[in-house]
Amino acid sequence: MRRAPSFTPEQRAVINAGLVEILAEREAREWEAAIWHAAPVLVRRAAEQLIHYKEAQP
Repeated sequence: MRRAPSFTPEQRAVINAGLVEILAEREAREWEAAIWHAAPVLVRRAAEQLIHYKEAQP
């Protein structure tokens, strides 16, 4: 059976920082995609609310 590689604390810190950066970038891309997907619906709803608000004004 192969032994897991052993890393120094400094090497572990670099590896962990890299993993955190990769995961953060992935999450940012997912959020960006979700926002772009939802944006047209949100803009349309806001416009509808504004129209109803203006129609309700005396």
